[in-house]
Amino acid sequence: MLSQLERIQEFAEAALAASSLKDLDDMMARATKEFGADYYLMVHHADFRQRSHGLINVGNYPDVFVDISRLNGTLTVDPIMEACERTLTGFFWDDVGSIVPLTKRHLERVAKVAETGLADGFVVPAHVPGKHIGSCHFAVETGKHVPRENSAALQSIATFGFEAARRLCRERDGPIFPGLQLSDRQRECLIFSAQGKSDATTAQLLGLSPKTVNAYMEEAKRRYGVATRQQLLAMALYNSEITYLDILAEQKYGWRAAACN
Repeated sequence: MLSQLERIQEFAEAALAASSLKDLDDMMARATKEFGADYYLMVHHADFRQRSHGLINVGNYPDVFVDISRLNGTLTVDPIMEACERTLTGFFWDDVGSIVPLTKRHLERVAKVAETGLADGFVVPAHVPGKHIGSCHFAVETGKHVPRENSAALQSIATFGFEAARRLCRERDGPIFPGLQLSDRQRECLIFSAQGKSDATTAQLLGLSPKTVNAYMEEAKRRYGVATRQQLLAMALYNSEITYLDILAEQKYGWRAAACN
């Protein structure tokens, strides 16, 4: 008989090798049952009316729950979704109040969920820099509780499952910006621009001329098909070309400027 760790490893290998979302859905449903829950849901916190390209929405949660969770395609006020934005580790529904202050609307949402027949759950946030926040949910029916001793196992199942879903969605939809990648110099110039530095200051730090810095930025904008540096910054962040830490690190630690001197 396999140990819990061996079962998790077996799931991870199978999930990361899954060839379709249907196969992954079957694996997640079986693992959900095996580790003490009745239902699961992997979803991006996004407005699916705007686009669905690369977005995850896979699971077997009851339809009635899904219906009350979205209004005209958008997520309703939900303390669990808000809690996902404030932590990296999984949490039980009972713990939400220690993560976010519960408002009257939150409590109304909790009451509506109870009416769907779901009594307890465990939620694992999924954070990737520059991407929509996502989460993986496990829940049980009224009269049951998600086994507390399985929280680490469910955290692992959620992490491997969500990453497998991200890969499969990319394969299904293709990249949003196919073939795009900034050069190292373009990336450096963009980061300095995002930090509020002028082309002249950036040129001095990089040992270039202001004209050359501007040329790097113009070529980067052409690659993304945008007109302004603000649009370029948004695209580069979304595409994980740069991160918020790249922009903020110099201001907080001074390491980038020092490295360029």
